[in-house]
Amino acid sequence: MYFATKSGESAVSFQFSQIIKSLVLNKRNKTTLINGPAGNLEVRVKPQVDAVEEGDLGKLGEVAKAEVVKVVVISHPHPLYGGTMDNKVVTTLERAFAKRGYVTIAYNFRGVGLSEGEYDSGVGEQQDLAAVFNWAKDTFNSEYLVLAGFSFGSYVSLKSYMSWKELFSCQPQAICTVAPPVGLYDFSKIDDIDVPWMLIQGGQDEVVSAKEILDWSMGLKNKPDVYWREAASHFFHGELVWLRNVVDLGF
Repeated sequence: MYFATKSGESAVSFQFSQIIKSLVLNKRNKTTLINGPAGNLEVRVKPQVDAVEEGDLGKLGEVAKAEVVKVVVISHPHPLYGGTMDNKVVTTLERAFAKRGYVTIAYNFRGVGLSEGEYDSGVGEQQDLAAVFNWAKDTFNSEYLVLAGFSFGSYVSLKSYMSWKELFSCQPQAICTVAPPVGLYDFSKIDDIDVPWMLIQGGQDEVVSAKEILDWSMGLKNKPDVYWREAASHFFHGELVWLRNVVDLGF
C-alpha cells in the first residue's frame, strides 16, 4: 500500500492538477488524453474528478492526500461492433466500483472516439490496456489495481494478465469479467489466474454460449467466482441494477 508523505504530496498534487486541468478543459465529455502505443488514448477518470467539474480545485488535495487509492481500469466491448467506453455495462461498472471507493478509469481502445490508431484484433488493444494500467499506477500512486472488462474487454483483460505474469512484476490485484467471449477468441492459454477473479454471466446470452463459458471456467486450475443471472442477455438489458449490486457484493 502507498501512504502519502509530506515530501510526496506536492508531486502527487501536481500530477492530479494536470489531470484535472485537462478534464476541466474537456468538461463536456469528462475525458482526457494520455500517450498510448499507437497515439493518444482517450480516458475517463471518476469519481474523484467529478468533484471538480465545476472548477472546485480545492478538493484536489483531498484526493492527493488519500492514504490508500484503489483503482479499476475498465475495458469496453468490441470496437468494430459499436463498443466504446460509453457502453451501458461499462458505465454500470464505473458506478458500482465508485460506490466501493475506487477511482474508475474507462478508456477507448485505439481507433475509438478520440483514441488514435486502428483496430488490431486484440493484440494492439492489450498494449493499450498496458499503457492505461501503467499510467493509472503512476498517476494515482496505487498498488491496488483491478482489471475489469465487458465482452471483448474481458478477453483483452485476461490475455493481458497472462502476458504480464511472464513479463512484468507489476500485476493487478483482482479481475472482474462480464460475459467473456469464450468460443469467439482463443482462451486456451488463459488457464492460471492466481488473483481473486469475479466472472459475471447471463444465462440468455445471445452473443456467446453461456454454457461454453461456464464449462470453460469450471475446467480451470484456479476457478473464478461465478455470478450467474439466468434471465440476463449479453448486454444485461433490464438487469443492470442486478449487475451493479453484484459488483458491490464482490468488491
